[in-house]
Amino acid sequence: MINCRLIGANIDKSKSPEFHNVLAEQLNIDLDYQLSPLESGDISDFRARSSQMEESNIHATNVTYPYKEMAVQVADFLDTSAKIVEASNTLVFRPEGTFAYNTDFSGFINAYNVFRHRKPGKTVLIGCGGVGKAVAAALAELEAEHIALYDRDTEKMHGLAQLLEKRNVKVTCLTETTLEQYVRKANGILNCTPIGHYKTPGTPIPSEWFVNQQWVFDAVYTPIETEFIKAAMGANLAVLTGFELFFHQAVDAFQLFTDRELTPQELSQFRQNQFSNPV
Repeated sequence: MINCRLIGANIDKSKSPEFHNVLAEQLNIDLDYQLSPLESGDISDFRARSSQMEESNIHATNVTYPYKEMAVQVADFLDTSAKIVEASNTLVFRPEGTFAYNTDFSGFINAYNVFRHRKPGKTVLIGCGGVGKAVAAALAELEAEHIALYDRDTEKMHGLAQLLEKRNVKVTCLTETTLEQYVRKANGILNCTPIGHYKTPGTPIPSEWFVNQQWVFDAVYTPIETEFIKAAMGANLAVLTGFELFFHQAVDAFQLFTDRELTPQELSQFRQNQFSNPV
């Protein structure tokens, strides 16, 4: 039995257990994926929980908000993806130690390449936490022309800007007063905050700011059609939903859990059977 978990806050409606358990059943793999809620947001609690998992024959855990940046601190080994992003959403417990990966990074690249067959262009990314870092690093990998960052936590924002500048990316840190002008001139707008989640409803920017942009992405996927996504659709923009990131990062995580590469046919069949009408 491959025992897997998800650590995070506000995860009671997560689709991860359904995804991994149903896919494992389809492929006749003996795998059990369960939620492991942790609401405190404290690194000592996170460290204790991950150690407890390792000692309890748990093979791997996904990591979500607000622990992704903490995950790299508890790991013994960092995959290239976790090194680039300086955050992890997947920990695999092996005899040699704890390995950290970032399938948000690889998942966003895969999701974007299915969604659009051109470079991202000029982008504005709102929210510079764990998922924001992964998506920003993925935008750099996808050769975005420019990435403008906005986060009320200016320390986080400037830290991410430095991370991107190391990779020779053109970056601008925005303020509350400069955000609107950059949004209006951007090709793509990305929400990487929890705003729009069913527990934190709302939208990161006013719908009136959607004018001549080409595409938007929302990391939130519960619900899939957030206020942000609905406003973008109302303005006839192409939308990449958080479900697509969820699906692609989960595929990459599943392959790490099972040490098995999935064929396109297996994935296509699974998606058709289980997620043809995601809600």
